[in-house]
Amino acid sequence: MIKSELKRILDIVADLSQNDVKKDVLETEIISHSELSDVETRNYLHELEWLNLVKEAQPRPSHAEYRLWNVTEKGLQERSRQDHI
Repeated sequence: MIKSELKRILDIVADLSQNDVKKDVLETEIISHSELSDVETRNYLHELEWLNLVKEAQPRPSHAEYRLWNVTEKGLQERSRQDHI
């Protein structure tokens, strides 16, 4: 089971998943939704990446100025498990 703060960031990434967000606003968008400090949010996001619960996908070359974040299959399973607790 993951910490509630990680779960919150995972949920935010899931909500933004499949949406292209400009590189310079991506973390700002996640930070604003999380209601945590920017340092805390970035740390949790990096921890989720390390746990393979979220990943940064490579955008199409024509959208090089964008970043695409997705929840991994493992992340979806973790969200589902958390929802049933």
